[in-house]
Amino acid sequence: MLKVTAFAHSSVAEDVVERLHAAGVLEVTADANELPAPLDARDEARLRELDESIANAQFVAKLLGRYRTSDAPFAAFISEKIHLSEAEFAALEPDAGFRALYADCVDMSDSLASMGRHRDRLVKLIEDLTPWQDLRLQIERLRGTEHVVLMTGTVPAAESASIRQRLRDAAAEITVAELGPVGVREAWVVLAHISVADEARSILNLTRFAEVTFPELTDYPAEELERARAEIVRIDTEHERLIVRVTELAVAEYPHAVALAEAFESARGAIAVREHLGATERTVLVTGWVPVRSREKLEHALAPLDALVDVALEEPTDADSPPVLLENSKLLKPFETLTDLYGRPVYGELDPTILLAPFFTVFFAICIGDVGYGLMLMIGFYLIKTKLDVAPGVKRFSDLMIIGGAASVIAGIMFGSYFAIDFKVVTHVLPFLEPLQLIDPLAELQTFLLFTVALGVIQVFFGVLVAAYDAARKGDFSGAVNDQISTVVLAVMIAIAVIVPGASSWGIVLGLGISMLMKGHAIEAALTAEDLPARERALGGAWLALTVAWMLALAFRGPAVIGWTLLGATVLGLALSKGVRKTFVGILGGAYAVYGMSAFIGDILSYTRLAALGLSGTLVGMVFNLLAGLVWSGSAGLFAKGGLSIVFGLLVIVMAALVFVVGHVFNVVINLLGAFVHPARLQFVEFFSKFYEGGGRPYKPFGHQTSAVVLHASSVQGEGGTTS
Repeated sequence: MLKVTAFAHSSVAEDVVERLHAAGVLEVTADANELPAPLDARDEARLRELDESIANAQFVAKLLGRYRTSDAPFAAFISEKIHLSEAEFAALEPDAGFRALYADCVDMSDSLASMGRHRDRLVKLIEDLTPWQDLRLQIERLRGTEHVVLMTGTVPAAESASIRQRLRDAAAEITVAELGPVGVREAWVVLAHISVADEARSILNLTRFAEVTFPELTDYPAEELERARAEIVRIDTEHERLIVRVTELAVAEYPHAVALAEAFESARGAIAVREHLGATERTVLVTGWVPVRSREKLEHALAPLDALVDVALEEPTDADSPPVLLENSKLLKPFETLTDLYGRPVYGELDPTILLAPFFTVFFAICIGDVGYGLMLMIGFYLIKTKLDVAPGVKRFSDLMIIGGAASVIAGIMFGSYFAIDFKVVTHVLPFLEPLQLIDPLAELQTFLLFTVALGVIQVFFGVLVAAYDAARKGDFSGAVNDQISTVVLAVMIAIAVIVPGASSWGIVLGLGISMLMKGHAIEAALTAEDLPARERALGGAWLALTVAWMLALAFRGPAVIGWTLLGATVLGLALSKGVRKTFVGILGGAYAVYGMSAFIGDILSYTRLAALGLSGTLVGMVFNLLAGLVWSGSAGLFAKGGLSIVFGLLVIVMAALVFVVGHVFNVVINLLGAFVHPARLQFVEFFSKFYEGGGRPYKPFGHQTSAVVLHASSVQGEGGTTS
């Protein structure tokens, strides 16, 4: 990355911004000098206008999008892409046609919402009024007369008899008309003489009587029901007409509305970016970052204004925090998906993409481990990439899966796995495949597990070596050797102790001793500590030499007196010498660091999950083969009978084929999740933890930022979201 500082005369400030926006290579950063932003009243008004246009276009796109059905394959799972040339995108403006479309959409949206609410009210009215439809009394008269009070409502059906009896016991001037059920309740009309109306209300209030009224209705219930049903029919007809209209608009105008919304957002960004600029009375300051490879494009964009623009390009300093743009070969680009999942490296940190790529590929291949499954992945993701209009990120992931599928084919050949079919059956048909099998994971399970453990050892300690290289690259040679190489030394000594006969004692003792000395920086503490006088450094060095002698004696069974001497020297040194104390603390710190290395065992054993995933996929595939074989076996008897049984035999064969195909497709889909997640986890947790931090800021250049719109440099608009 190059740090860009550009001073432009205020007369060409707008032109500079437009040229930078069109170039799309400069990430603009906020002015660190806290100068006022070059925004005037016209810019503020334009921003408000664009905000309104964005809201209008998004409203239209959202409304039309609900009624648009794309004819693209798998449209339900893949967002629709709109292909435009850069010139077409830049020319998009809210013309009179769009304003009329917006007005139509507002009217239709309001009408649809209003009709929906009105229909819901009518449906509820019909539900409430249906129990009263046989009542031959106008609703307006349900309020009673001069001498009679009418109360309408519902009571629980299970309690109706007891409530009715209580009303009868209260007064002879109370009567009940039962109209019909309302779910678990009954509709009642209670008629009471005005003299006992209060008493009737009191009794009903003590029960679960729910009063029902229809204050807006006047006619007979049956007549009101008929009107409500007729109104629903009218609403449904009008609703269908509006749906047809909005669907037609969706087909014709949805892409334009989406493109307009994103064009307005892009235009707004071109103005809002000025908030990051600084301005004086006559100049405008632009700061940002540009990739080294895009330097010429930036200079070319500003070349016509060379007389009024001064551009300075500098390398970043330690105080800067540049954005990160991953730059890898075409073969490694797909693996950037994994790096981005974890987090980009901080500027200046190692890009782990090239380091994780071979490991992830091998681990993925082990998890799938079948020729047929690998071919299915390659074909499936190739079709997704080339036949579907998917985003660039999906294309990159598809490339990753194609690479993984190819590796899985190779692993399947070495494992002798072809759709999990018995390898003897496969070699009977294709005998040339037999010598290509290197291992049978099921029959040689122990060897397979040891192989995955060996992979874990290789990657974990490769991560340690990478950490050592990174530390040395940054000038920390002490950390590279003492903190990282010491880990490898201990591992090598333990391996010698295990492999070499008779080396178990001295190998482990020397490995632990050397690692503690190195990880604790004990030699530096004893001999090179600048804060200690020469006498103290000499005492610390002498005590360290005695400690080394004791370790050698312990490793090779030397005289015990060395140990007693060291004990005495340690007691005296801790009491009298600062140099000895500092060296002793260093060794203690090294011992603690060595103890922390026990986590490496868990890290390495985590790699056995690869074997478990590979075997589980094979076993599930074998189960589906067994099921398909059982179905297939029934066809032989049917064919032997002849006649119509042959037709049933063919159906049985088709069913067996379906079991085989659907079963293995299901197995691939399920295995794919584990084959991606677990190898990725091994990279992130076991590998990256040794040398990588991440947390870098992705490079985001100032330019057209679109999601649904795919821009092309020319008027040629291909499929798949490729920007030419």
